[in-house]
Amino acid sequence: MQISLLTCSPGSDLYSVFGHSAIRVKDPINKIDSVYNYGTFDFNTENFYVKFSRGKLNYTLSRQPFSWFQYTYIEEGRAIREQILDLTLEEKQRFYDVLETNHLPQNRNYKYHFFFDNCATKIRDKLKESLGEKLTYHHPVDTSRTFREMIQLYLNDMPWSDFGIDIALGLPCDDELQPGDAMFLPDGLYLEFKHATLDGKPLVSSDKEILPAEPLPPNNSFFTPSVFIWMLFGVTLLLSLLCYLKKKRLLWLDRLWITVSGLIGLMVFLLWFATDHTTTADNFNLLWAIPLNLIFVFFSGKSNRGLVRKYFQFQTILLLLVLALWSVIPQSYHIAFIPLILIFALSSFRLGWVSRKY
Repeated sequence: MQISLLTCSPGSDLYSVFGHSAIRVKDPINKIDSVYNYGTFDFNTENFYVKFSRGKLNYTLSRQPFSWFQYTYIEEGRAIREQILDLTLEEKQRFYDVLETNHLPQNRNYKYHFFFDNCATKIRDKLKESLGEKLTYHHPVDTSRTFREMIQLYLNDMPWSDFGIDIALGLPCDDELQPGDAMFLPDGLYLEFKHATLDGKPLVSSDKEILPAEPLPPNNSFFTPSVFIWMLFGVTLLLSLLCYLKKKRLLWLDRLWITVSGLIGLMVFLLWFATDHTTTADNFNLLWAIPLNLIFVFFSGKSNRGLVRKYFQFQTILLLLVLALWSVIPQSYHIAFIPLILIFALSSFRLGWVSRKY
């Protein structure tokens, strides 16, 4: 029997951009060549999309022939590396039994967590459960980085996904890695296995690429969130100047941006309080994307005084404070948030400070 870790290269889609890990069990005598995959879920689950968005969808340990598993990655043009584990026959059997027990219908489902319970960390934990203290990880990955910074390494060619993720993920993503935490990424697990020891000897006896990757075309798009939103700010500022000179109002534009701010804030609020996603909690983006805007926008421009006026005055000050305190806010903000906050601040300023006659 041969047991190995399979590490699959990142794909071009967001769900696959961080790569993938699985365990291969090969036993020619008993005609076994199976892959144990902790990264699967059932699309036929009742209320699938609702459960997925709320973080309540169970992930599953699946078992499939290696040929089926490999075919998927051939189709996607993604590489597979195989690290054969240097285990005794008894250790192989023990780990195999752990996997088989975990694959039983009553045991195979688990609550997914992006950082601490996923396709890679499950393998780490099950191998440790099987081998005990004989297995030692030496943590070669730099732990001075945060979880958000580790994610960023895989999103350089996906600027819009990076922008969206930075809106959705909260303060927990800015925690620094602890030893072993890098194994939430398949590449991190691969490196840990590469340097791990079992009874003082290397855990991995062989490391080879069994499927090469097709090169992905580089993303040289100029149309990044930062460029796009700075352009929007420039257009908004130009329209503001023109309307000021003509003594006209931009109420429709101000209402549009206040609504956008409120919608972003509502999404952030729901991800924090209406889901089980712990990575979306404690989200400081609510300082500049405010759900209450969806209520106050209906009263903007009508009386434009009293409580409504004071609300937008306060919001203007708050948004400017966010920019002034940018470097001390504990959550890491995307650079494209700067022009977006400026747009919201400009609209709040007009609704809260500028005379109704303008």
